[in-house]
Amino acid sequence: MRAQWLTVLLIGGCAAEAPSVVKTASAPRPPPWILKVPQRGDTLYFAGAREGASSLEEGTDAAMQVARAHAAEFIGVQVSSEHRDVMSTDVASDEVRDTVQGRATALIRHARMSDVYYEKYSRKAGATAIDRFDVWVLIELSRAELEAERARQQQEAKTTAEVALARLRDAEAAERSGNVIAALARYREVVAQTAPLARDVEIAGAQIHTSGQLQVVARDALAKAQAKARRAVLVAPDWASAGVVQGLSARTFVTVPRPAGSERDALDAARTQGIPWVIVVTGSTAPGGRVFNQTSATASLDVRALEAPSGAVAASVVRSERGFGRTAEAAQQAAANEAGTKAAADLADALVAKEKAGF
Repeated sequence: MRAQWLTVLLIGGCAAEAPSVVKTASAPRPPPWILKVPQRGDTLYFAGAREGASSLEEGTDAAMQVARAHAAEFIGVQVSSEHRDVMSTDVASDEVRDTVQGRATALIRHARMSDVYYEKYSRKAGATAIDRFDVWVLIELSRAELEAERARQQQEAKTTAEVALARLRDAEAAERSGNVIAALARYREVVAQTAPLARDVEIAGAQIHTSGQLQVVARDALAKAQAKARRAVLVAPDWASAGVVQGLSARTFVTVPRPAGSERDALDAARTQGIPWVIVVTGSTAPGGRVFNQTSATASLDVRALEAPSGAVAASVVRSERGFGRTAEAAQQAAANEAGTKAAADLADALVAKEKAGF
């Protein structure tokens, strides 16, 4: 075990008084790798530090995590780090937790500790002593293994980007054929596939040359396709349409009202205009009794969403709500608005779920 070196720090008071803080170091002087990490042909070194740890074990572990994070950054893996400080007013302590995650964790986790240096600060607090540790560690890894991992990840990123580009072309073809819902799901896949990639991954595309460009194109296409997908021809009686329109609008759906005509006419109009949905509303209202100085009423609505290309029912909601007003007509309208708003919101959520599934 290496010798312990003792340095006494005087903080406040005169020389005759006992020192308020005692510093113990693991070596007579800090090693040079703290300032400059060494490099050798077949080995790579990474350093990490942790200040103010409550124990040598905690400080060493946290410093190792930092050193591993530097190794992960060298490889290019995605690293997520969680850092939390909890300060105590009594002992001025802090708890730090660093979590390093990456796809090359197994490789980095097997790094060998090449050296460790620490400084221990002991301070009297009444009858007890409080120890704090500043710890530095140096780890080493095989250069050949790290370079191989980096090359593997670069190739994997390139393959992912090329697959995403092919998926983008599938989405564009689906949109051109009028299947905007399928296109929307594919655009979402492209955005998800390219999100973790570095922006400079090269792609052998005619107009798109990097993963960054691909994600920009996919996000723009996604926004436009979503606007197309969230349109509907609305067939509803006048007294029910206001609440339904409000509920759909709250979920970013745009409606094209068609107060007259049959479901078949609405489906024909939707196909002609490239609108993916036809929403049909039927229902009734019934007067209720007096509640204090108001009149009550009940509205029951059946709201269905039809797929414009096939006419099949994609989703349906039945809702009954109670409303109040000074007159019977006002109460019935209030009930219809409440039922329409809630039914439309539920229906819109169901259609959004189908968007994501790309049915």
